[in-house]
Amino acid sequence: MSDTIIGLGCCLFSGLLFGSMFTTIKKCDLRDGIFVQWVQSAAIFVCGFIINFIRSQPRFEPLAALGGFIFATGNLAPIPLISQFGVGLTILLCGSVQIIVGWATARFGLFGLKEQIPSDPVLNYIGVGMTLLSGVMFILVKNETTPSSNDGKMDTNYSSDNSPPLSLKATHKKHGMVARIFQSKPFFLLLAVFAGALFGQLLTPVVYAQDNVQGSSQEGLDYVFSHFCGIFAGSTLYFIIYCAIKKNRPYISPELVLPSVVCGTMWALGMTAWFISNKILSQAISFPIVTRIPGIIGTCWDVFYYKSIKGKKNLTLLSVAVGIALIGVILVGISK
Repeated sequence: MSDTIIGLGCCLFSGLLFGSMFTTIKKCDLRDGIFVQWVQSAAIFVCGFIINFIRSQPRFEPLAALGGFIFATGNLAPIPLISQFGVGLTILLCGSVQIIVGWATARFGLFGLKEQIPSDPVLNYIGVGMTLLSGVMFILVKNETTPSSNDGKMDTNYSSDNSPPLSLKATHKKHGMVARIFQSKPFFLLLAVFAGALFGQLLTPVVYAQDNVQGSSQEGLDYVFSHFCGIFAGSTLYFIIYCAIKKNRPYISPELVLPSVVCGTMWALGMTAWFISNKILSQAISFPIVTRIPGIIGTCWDVFYYKSIKGKKNLTLLSVAVGIALIGVILVGISK
């Protein structure tokens, strides 16, 4: 029982950090967010380096690094999504997909994992269902996002001009259509689904190694450094590609460095706690809890600090959704 309480406490700690970490960068001019996610990954790597020494340098696990690379790929999406939907709704949209993918992978033993059956499957199903229902309700809540200074400017090379040369009109029109597609709500919803699906698999390689690779450690903390190395390597690769695409003129702002470091450190600590809870509770239990709490925390920031969610109808719907989400999280925890 005491181990279960520790595991649930780690889930709560992770959720609090994951739900609050974007507050450090929300009011900054993030633009495309590539530089932000690279600085985050550097902070994550440093945290992993420290944990690696604390754990007496366990062996490097390539599969855990693969999980980190998967996260780095999905982590390209949150900054644009936050600019479109706000912190709370972004976490909830990605989290709803993440819950389905991560929970189903562990519960039914997909991708070579061992099937993880809770002590009370019925309660587990009901709890997961309620967390997903709350996610649908959260989508209906209107969030008043504050446009950043770069909204609507996908590329300043294609900004409108009072009298563009005739030879460039067709080119500008083409790029205008492309920009509208990439700024449309359906595109951002697909981006949220894509990111959520990747986030849902970030722990799968680690669990696979524990289940199938002979001699692999069963201690989740022994995979933290490998996982964080994969994140830093993937983020660095994407940053290099980004610099090449931008012809060595990436958007880099000094004011983003420290907030991004704090954001990355919060994520690293939350992820470390998640590794611990995953070992104690199993992925089928920890995943729905850790991926739903951040959305609740994020919406609380939107309501009480940023005040981007207003109106009696909105707040009533939000309160009901939070209540359903909390009940779902409790049921999933009890199903252990």
